[in-house]
Amino acid sequence: MSLILTEYRDAVAVVTLNHAEKRNALSHELIEALIAAIDDAEQRQARVMILRAPAGSKVFSAGHDVHELPAGRRDPLTYGDPLRCVIRRLDHAAMPIIAMVEGSVWGGACELVIACDIILATRDVTFAITPAKLGVPYNLSGVLNFMDAVPLNVLREMLYTAAPLDATRACNVGMINRVVDDPQQLEPLAMEIAGQICANAPRVVSTLKQELRLLSEAAPVNIEAFEQIQAMRRKVYDSADYREGLAAFFERRPAKFTGE
Repeated sequence: MSLILTEYRDAVAVVTLNHAEKRNALSHELIEALIAAIDDAEQRQARVMILRAPAGSKVFSAGHDVHELPAGRRDPLTYGDPLRCVIRRLDHAAMPIIAMVEGSVWGGACELVIACDIILATRDVTFAITPAKLGVPYNLSGVLNFMDAVPLNVLREMLYTAAPLDATRACNVGMINRVVDDPQQLEPLAMEIAGQICANAPRVVSTLKQELRLLSEAAPVNIEAFEQIQAMRRKVYDSADYREGLAAFFERRPAKFTGE
């Protein structure tokens, strides 16, 4: 079974996450297939890519595949982690990418969605950033990506509580572009916007995307602050809470965090 399905509609590549058995968890294998799909879309000179789950999905993606996290004492979310690689690939893609979201979005999948250029969602979509429930400190570059997309006070609430944010509020705070009431309207809206982009000069659109990326990265991170945060993250991976978070996930029970 292909974990990623790709359909070309003229200059639009429609890429579908296709691992319902694992709720489209962002496993190494699925991410490799997604990166390959982006590479193929570029080679075919697609002008827009639409990223979606199958129609009617209750879960867009369950986020980072927790089964692939190490048991402890090692930071899994480093530069070469598959999730980090696909986020960079989406960011550097030559064409704009439209996220067409149905169902709930969890953990690292929230970052996958906000890495897209335009986000469309049905009214019942929710977004939950859940590292605090797992006892996993989120990667520094990932937190920065969230800060670029979500107002700081809302992001604090999402990170600290790990509670879902509904699509209406996400749209109101500017996290996503548009919300539709009828799921049947979602694909036509995505194709309409894709068509508007395809009608414009592709080199200009591609250049604009890269200009926005480079300008958004223009503010450097203070080195001392970076080292301080990395030291804090290393302590988390050495902690009992990290091991408890993973154990609770696999045992399907609430985690009992002690701060140790």
